[in-house]
Amino acid sequence: MVRLNSRPFPAAVRMVSILTAVLVLAGCTTGNDPAEEKTESSEDAVLYVGDEPISEAEYRMLAEEYSSQIYMQYTTEQVNSDDFWQTETDGTAPWELLDELVREELRYNYTLKELAVELSVTEDYTYQELMADRKQENDARSETMESDEGTVYGLTNYDEQAYYKYWYSNLETKVTNALIESGDSVTEEECRQYYDSSPAAFTYEIGVTVLYAEFPYAEANRQETYAQAQQLGKAMEGTDSVSELAGLFPDVEVQELSLNSLDTGEGMSGVYSLRWQTASQLNKGDVYGPYEDNGMLCVMKCTDRTENGVFDFDSVKSRIERYLQGRKAQETIEARTEEADIRSGNISPEQIITGL
Repeated sequence: MVRLNSRPFPAAVRMVSILTAVLVLAGCTTGNDPAEEKTESSEDAVLYVGDEPISEAEYRMLAEEYSSQIYMQYTTEQVNSDDFWQTETDGTAPWELLDELVREELRYNYTLKELAVELSVTEDYTYQELMADRKQENDARSETMESDEGTVYGLTNYDEQAYYKYWYSNLETKVTNALIESGDSVTEEECRQYYDSSPAAFTYEIGVTVLYAEFPYAEANRQETYAQAQQLGKAMEGTDSVSELAGLFPDVEVQELSLNSLDTGEGMSGVYSLRWQTASQLNKGDVYGPYEDNGMLCVMKCTDRTENGVFDFDSVKSRIERYLQGRKAQETIEARTEEADIRSGNISPEQIITGL
């Protein structure tokens, strides 16, 4: 059973999550000894990454996923031939190319898994246990969709390939964060060196400071709300003071936002993309609105505009530090991946691939 000591999944996934599935399954174990399970699976391994056996099911799942990358390298006639996978071109058969892709993926994922156990991110687990969690996760999401809450983030149902990628993508993030927390700190000198050597990373084409307000409304009171938004726009023409505007319009939240082409404030989903597009076209003193965005009436005023601006070192130091820590963590993962030993088991990869 996959048990997480620190949940490697986005907080956006609601309470009915893989963690729930883990807890459910933890109470429903068969009583088999984990060591015995691993011994049994070791007898039917396609490969070994270190001492970890790779089952036929896991290998086949990845081979099916990556097969399209191999097909694209050949003509339709070649792909449709009966012996496609075993027909050599320039001394290499397609099945060997696919086997190499699968091995690379397994080497990286099992390195993440090993590090995750070492760093107490998760307890050890098998592919079979991971796929059992997939079923529990799908059942939990289905129940949530049918409940009064009715909202789940991400896919509503995961197939084996999607769940596998979902797991390891989030595990990579969790391992990276754990390596950052346990690793050496980044010095100010290292941060300064990076800042000085990467000027383009801290230069933005357009930067604006704007006063911004939103007016939620229902269709029944749209005209009244529009009139209030117009009044705020008119008041903005005479002042740049947030406190003064708050005094005149106590029921309206007026924000001062600093936006630029490197940090547009659009949000990960791009929900505020129109706000940035609008703000980036304004000159100092311009008032724009009311305009409709995301079901609200919006008004903004540009109080400052800068072109070809540069962030000073102190304002980006913490971001540089985090980036360099992340880069060191990734280097650690890559180094461990290079060291990982991968060898053949008693099941032929060629046999699996030619049977796809």
